[in-house]
Amino acid sequence: MTAAGEVGLKMLFEKHYAAPLGRFRISVTTDETKAIARAIEDEVERALMLPDTELTVGQRAELRRAFLLNAPELAAARAEIDKLKKALPAPPTTLVMKERPKENPRATFIHNRGEFLQPTEKVAPGVLSALNPLAADAPRNRLTFARWLVASENPLTARVTVNRQWHILFGRGLVRTTEDFGLMGEVPSHPELLDWLAMEFMKQGWSLKKLHQLIVTSATYQQSSRVTPQLIAKDRGNLLLARAPRVRIEAEMIRDATLRASGLLSPKVGGPSVFPPQPASVTSEGVYAAKSWDESTGEDRYRRGLYTFTKRSAPFAMFNTFDAPSGEACVARREVSNTPLQALTLLNDVTFTEASQALGKLLASRAGTVEERVAYAFRRVLTRPATKDEVAMLAKFFETQKQRFVAKQLDAAKFAGTGESDVNERAAWAALARALFNLDEAITKG
Repeated sequence: MTAAGEVGLKMLFEKHYAAPLGRFRISVTTDETKAIARAIEDEVERALMLPDTELTVGQRAELRRAFLLNAPELAAARAEIDKLKKALPAPPTTLVMKERPKENPRATFIHNRGEFLQPTEKVAPGVLSALNPLAADAPRNRLTFARWLVASENPLTARVTVNRQWHILFGRGLVRTTEDFGLMGEVPSHPELLDWLAMEFMKQGWSLKKLHQLIVTSATYQQSSRVTPQLIAKDRGNLLLARAPRVRIEAEMIRDATLRASGLLSPKVGGPSVFPPQPASVTSEGVYAAKSWDESTGEDRYRRGLYTFTKRSAPFAMFNTFDAPSGEACVARREVSNTPLQALTLLNDVTFTEASQALGKLLASRAGTVEERVAYAFRRVLTRPATKDEVAMLAKFFETQKQRFVAKQLDAAKFAGTGESDVNERAAWAALARALFNLDEAITKG
């Protein structure tokens, strides 16, 4: 390699102070492999210098990747791929908490009467002394606290989780006050069972699916919910689990189950909130001012209750009627009421009316005898086979309603909705569907 002699370097800045070069350097080497600047990575360059017989599988893959990224004949394909990548939406971001550097922790003090300008005693991170302590050699940070929460030496987290799942399935937790395991809460009705379930929950990798399977396949859960005088005498409040739970399902589930049985429920996942139909007075006469509520149409009208838009000052009327929280405060346990307004909602709410019409249209177009279609509707709404007496009773109800529509005693068009089949037929089936949706068993788990 000969001497380079004099080297000239020209720098051109055309953006007028917009992006000046602050510092730069020039490197010189006598290594012939570095004599030419290359637009490839050092690992790829080293692989190019090796004989073919010495290349590993990984190095061959790197060489292939480098070729695809730099070969001139593939420039058009790369440009198309780059264009598609740029068209992809940016991933969403959110604010997160970041731990301060360990060499610069924030000092924390107890403040006099809560006044932040009057710090008194300095305190350090720790856990309640009544519970298992943190490991002596563990750093006092959030990661250590997270590990302590789910440690086998600390069953409290698992016990609280298990109790809330038991509450969901049985309508009452083993500790009734699911939100309070302290001195102000109630004692567990079955403490040994609660502890055993908590340990099993941890052993099974904190799997809620396995926990649910364990509970619902138990003899306790699979008991009959029928109440007898003998059971009332022994266990009036079912605290000892003498019978299966019989509780009303939650507000969102009532709506979802009705839409599912009618065939209207949308399976769509994700997306913005939707605005199902509800009485106009709910938003036009708001607490602070009238609120706009543009009813969703098409598929969005029948999305799961999870996607319903909610506002604290004007909660969704149907959910509020069935004891859903308003959102003004977090609650661990919903109170359950039984009011006439709930029955009126099931009879007259727009969503339930449309569900009855949809199921009525489905039954009118279905082949089979009246009894066969009644049995199908019963199973679809109540998830169990109908008895012979129930089928006979509902079939008689259907015939009676159809005669009333034919005789013009009732407005068939109001009940039937749109459709191509006979309007009286559709209306009678819609009336039957409406009756099924209003059965206590349709909204009660038992």
